[in-house]
Amino acid sequence: MNISRFKINFLLVLLPWLPSFAAIEPVSAQSIEAAADGTMTLVTKDGQRFVIDGGTLSGDGKNLFHSFKEFGLDAGEIATFLANPAIQNILSRVNGGNPSVIDGLIEVVGGNSNLYLMNPAGIIFGSNASLNVSGDFTATTATGIGFDDKWFKAFGDNDYASLVGNPNQFQFQGENGVIINAGELKVDKGSNITLIGQTVLNTGEVSAAEGKILITSVPGTSRVKLSTPGSILSLEIELPEDKAGNQLEVTAVDLPTLLTGSKVETGLDISETGEVSLNNSNVVIPSESGITIISGEVSVSSVEELAGEITITGDGVALIEATVTADGELGGGKILVGGEKQGLGNTPRAEIIYVDENSKISADGLTSGDGGEVIVFAEKTARIYGDISARGNEDGGFVETSGKEYIEITKTPDVSSAIGEGGEWLIDPHNIDIVAGNGNLGINNFNPFAASGDDAQLGVILIQNALTGGADVTISTGTTGTQDGDINVLAPIDYDGTGNNSLTLQAARNIIVSSNGSIFDSNTATNDSLNLSLLADFDSDDIGSVVILGNIATNGGSISIDGSGFTDSIIDSSGISTIIERPGIDLSANLNS
Repeated sequence: MNISRFKINFLLVLLPWLPSFAAIEPVSAQSIEAAADGTMTLVTKDGQRFVIDGGTLSGDGKNLFHSFKEFGLDAGEIATFLANPAIQNILSRVNGGNPSVIDGLIEVVGGNSNLYLMNPAGIIFGSNASLNVSGDFTATTATGIGFDDKWFKAFGDNDYASLVGNPNQFQFQGENGVIINAGELKVDKGSNITLIGQTVLNTGEVSAAEGKILITSVPGTSRVKLSTPGSILSLEIELPEDKAGNQLEVTAVDLPTLLTGSKVETGLDISETGEVSLNNSNVVIPSESGITIISGEVSVSSVEELAGEITITGDGVALIEATVTADGELGGGKILVGGEKQGLGNTPRAEIIYVDENSKISADGLTSGDGGEVIVFAEKTARIYGDISARGNEDGGFVETSGKEYIEITKTPDVSSAIGEGGEWLIDPHNIDIVAGNGNLGINNFNPFAASGDDAQLGVILIQNALTGGADVTISTGTTGTQDGDINVLAPIDYDGTGNNSLTLQAARNIIVSSNGSIFDSNTATNDSLNLSLLADFDSDDIGSVVILGNIATNGGSISIDGSGFTDSIIDSSGISTIIERPGIDLSANLNS
């Protein structure tokens, strides 16, 4: 992915929207009108309620399809989809060319059917929007929803009889519409919510206790496959054609047009120049697709059981005054922001991540159980200024904060435990300097999401806070980018008060502990010890050395050193020392154990 596609300027970005807004018709909630296309959807208005019946069944009778020309709700209005226990999925398309502006209640009655709403022109959930859906809920601006190799298309005819099984993919053609949620999208315990569009903005609440939430934006023409609801299997940038080779033009309503004259509260403002921003902030929403912004609450927490799973992805992901929680009474859940652990797995990887200082991400185990897992990952740049925790009542959880080319982080993640072992904090860039204090932050007030070519920096205080909080800390570098994969310890690491924890430095190339980079306990009377691993040349290409120019004392903790070369000043472990002998390692160096 090309980072130039979505340089995000929170203060100065000027969106290339229409040159004049004088002729734009206000977009507001509209009535629900069935499409006259033979799908046989029936809409009956009863006061403030729209009763939706009829439709067309799949060949196995488990999927019910509806087609609408318009679909919108004013505040106080209700859209009631009729179901029965045999219907597993209700899938609705809106293809009249207008976005769906929903400021009322959407409900499913008569069954526990999953509900899908597809409108390529865009979907807005206003501040009064809510759900009464016992199954899963999916909103998308895709142009098609796939059942293996069969497609429920937003436009044109469909072979409904052949659309059997569960939906497992979404296709996007061209520049589709935006999804905005300012409402309260909540499903029953154990159910799932998916919001998938080319831009997704959440200023409201999304809640699926013990279930899964997937919020993702995709760039341009692409296809997203799901392994299970809420779990991405793959993202393909090439859009597959149907058997006839047909692809239809899609003209989506852009974001300023979507908001101009809107009568629903979205948590967004539009300026006279066409800039769209979060209310009461300078955060300007960019025009490019592939952007996901969370500025509200997203939760899969549980007050009884294990928490669920949250996945937030896009080319660019921003959490701004956001609360993202997977806290569980019996154990924390999983939160993936920008990708999976170390960028592996099938989840699409963000290029840039921004988490502001007022955001909170937590996957805590509460009364009992372990802390969960939190991954904040960017292929290029990660700026992480908020609070992250995976605390456990028993054992602490796992947190990764990684920007492969550059990372700024100002607060130590909390992976502590009330009664058990502390968890682990992983930092995984290409190059990293461990520096004094909290690190030298290069915050660009004009463009905090701009990529940086500088080496990542990590303040030594953050490492010390993690160790004293009971965490094991792993810093690992790779060489898949343009940088070499070095770790440079440029400031002293004092592990006083840590108890007996581990610090692992794992470099693809060199580990250099400078003369200012001692590792020690400033108060030996506390009987703290440190298990230290210095593992250079971790990619095993015989290029990478461990160079120790400062003093290291582990106070009885173990030391493990591996690399294609080794030079030391003074090492004092008073414990177990292991040096892996490989060509180039000089065992004649001073080693006091």
